[in-house]
Amino acid sequence: MAHEGWGSGWSGVAPPVAPPRARLGRPAPALRREHRRKTLRRVLWTVVGLVVLILALAVWLAVDVMRARAAMEEVSGTILGLEQRLREDPRAAAADLTSLQAASERAASATSGPLWTLAGGAPWLGDDVRALTAITSTVDRLASDVLPRLSDAAQAVTPDRLAPQDGRIELQPLVDVRDDVVAADTAVGSAIERVAAIPREGLVGPLAEAADLLNAQLTDVRMTTATAARAVQLLPPMLGTDGPREWLILAQNNAEPRATGGIPGAVLLVRADDGELTFVDQAGAVDFGRFDEPVLELSPAENALFGPELGQYVQDVNFTPDFPRTAELAREMWQTTRDGDPRGVLSIDPVVLQSLLAATGPVTFQDPDGADVTLTGQDAAAFLLSEIYEQYEDPQVQDEVFASAAEAVFSRLTSGDLDAARVIDALVSAARDGRLMVWSEVESEQDHIRGTVLSGELRGAVPTAAGGVAPEVGVYLNMSTAGKVGYYLRTTATVEDATERPDGSQEFVLRVRLENTLSEGRADDLPRYVLGSGPEDGTIRTNLLVYAPLNGGIREARSVNSGAEGVLAQEHDGIVVGARTVTVAPGEMQELEYRIVSGKGQRGNVRVRLTPGSAVD
Repeated sequence: MAHEGWGSGWSGVAPPVAPPRARLGRPAPALRREHRRKTLRRVLWTVVGLVVLILALAVWLAVDVMRARAAMEEVSGTILGLEQRLREDPRAAAADLTSLQAASERAASATSGPLWTLAGGAPWLGDDVRALTAITSTVDRLASDVLPRLSDAAQAVTPDRLAPQDGRIELQPLVDVRDDVVAADTAVGSAIERVAAIPREGLVGPLAEAADLLNAQLTDVRMTTATAARAVQLLPPMLGTDGPREWLILAQNNAEPRATGGIPGAVLLVRADDGELTFVDQAGAVDFGRFDEPVLELSPAENALFGPELGQYVQDVNFTPDFPRTAELAREMWQTTRDGDPRGVLSIDPVVLQSLLAATGPVTFQDPDGADVTLTGQDAAAFLLSEIYEQYEDPQVQDEVFASAAEAVFSRLTSGDLDAARVIDALVSAARDGRLMVWSEVESEQDHIRGTVLSGELRGAVPTAAGGVAPEVGVYLNMSTAGKVGYYLRTTATVEDATERPDGSQEFVLRVRLENTLSEGRADDLPRYVLGSGPEDGTIRTNLLVYAPLNGGIREARSVNSGAEGVLAQEHDGIVVGARTVTVAPGEMQELEYRIVSGKGQRGNVRVRLTPGSAVD
C-alpha cells in the first residue's frame, strides 16, 4: 500500500507507470470481426428468447382468456335464470347458484395471478386485461358471498310463509333476514358501479359487449334485490312490530274518474299490531260531507287547477295526481270527523279487488237489506263499477255495499286460505298499473317508498336502469259530471316521433284518445244517478290534464277532431300542465295531439303515467 510522499519502498511494490498513448496497440481486424459476431449472436439469442417468452405468455394468456370466456358465457346464462328462480321458486334456485359459483370461480382463477398483473400494465393490452379481470372478479364475489345470502333469505320468506294465518302475518322471518337482504342489495349496487366504471373506449368489441351485458344483467338482479330490501325494511314496522299502527284504505271508484283512478267510494280503517290485522271502521263518502274550508292549506297551483274542492270533499282528494298529497288530505279528513289515528294511507280499486279474488276465490257478504252478494275473480269490477247502480238506487246504500265488498276481500286476504304467490303477483301488477299506492307519515318509511311504483308521486322524470334519466309525461282525467258513466270511458296515450335534441332533451308527439264505449240509446236504460249532472244521452265530460316532463314544456296542443288549438297552461310543483275540457258522446272518440319537449339530458324512453280506468286487462 503506497501513500503519497512516503516513497515506493513503504509497500515494496513499485507503482505502475501508465504507458504513453502512443504505445497502445489496436486489435487486429479479425479480432474485431469475431467480437462483433459474438455480440450479434448474444443479441439474437436474447431477442429470440424474448420472442419465445412473449409468445409463450401470449399463448398462456390466450388459453386463460378462452377458459374465462367459456366460464363467463355459462355465467351469463345462469344469472338471469337464477334471478327469475329467486323470485318464483327460491328453493329451486340452489342448483342455479351452485352452477353459477363453479363457473364464476373458473373465470376468476383464469384471469388472476402474477402473469395477469404483469399483463395489466402492458401498453395496448392492459385496458382489456384489467377490464376482464374486473368483470370476472366482480361476478365471483357476488356468486360466492352475496347471492348465497340472498338465496337463503328468499327461501326463508317465501310467499307461503308470509301468507296471513287467522288474520296474522308472521313477521319474524322478515326481521331475521333483513340485514342479509339489505347487504346483498348494497353489494349488487356496488358491483353495478364497478362494471359501469370500466372504460369502454379502447376495449376490443367482444369485451365491451360483455361488460354491457353484465351491467344489464346485474341491473335486472338489482330490481329484485332493491324490492326485497325495501320490503324487509318496510313491512315489519308498517305492520306493527314497533307498536300498533293504523292505516286508511281508500277504495277508489273508477266509474267516476279522478287523476289517480276514481273517487274514494269507501274509506276503511285497519289496525296492524305485530302482524295481526284487524278491521276497525269504515265510512262512505256521504259520511264525510263537505268541509267549510279546505282541511289543509292549498297552494296557488292547487287552487288554480283543482279549486277548493280538493280539500273540502273526500271524493275529490285525488283531483291531484300527486298521491302523497291525496293521502295527507284524506288522513286529515278522517282525523277531523272520526276516531282513530291513521299514520299511513293505501289506495286500491275494484280492478285490484277482482285480481285478488282470482287468487283467493269468491267472497260473499250481505247488503244493507240482508241479501247475499257474491263477488268472483271474473265479475267483481263490473259489479262494483256498474251493476251496483242498477241494483241499488240510494247513493248511501251504494257506498255501504262498496265498503262491505272491500271489507270482505280484506277479510279473505287475511284468513290464510289463498294462493299467496298469485296474491303477490296481483299486487305487483296493480302497483305497476298505478292501482295500488302507499304513503306513510313516517319519513324514514316514505323515503323507501319514494321513487317506486307504489309512491304515486308527481315526478316528471324517472331514473333508468342504465343510470340515466327518462322523461315522464302524465295524462290524468277528472270527470266534471257527478255521475258514473266513466265506466264506459277508455283512454289511451301513446308517444310518437321522439327525437333527441343537441342538449339531450327530447321532442315528441303525445297522442291521447278518449273513447265512449256506451252505445247510442243505451243511456235510456241507465239510472239518472249514473248519468249524473251530464247530458241524458250519456255524453262524458271530463277535464284532461297533461303534465309535461320535468323542466320541459308543451309547445303545441290541438284537437284532431275539431282542429281547436291551445290549452289552459299552469304550473304544478315546477311541472308545466296543459288543461282542457273534453266532451265525448256515446260511440265517439276524441283524439288530441300534443307536441312536447322534455328537460335537458332526459335521454331515456319517454314514460307515460295514465289515470287507471275501469277496464280489466
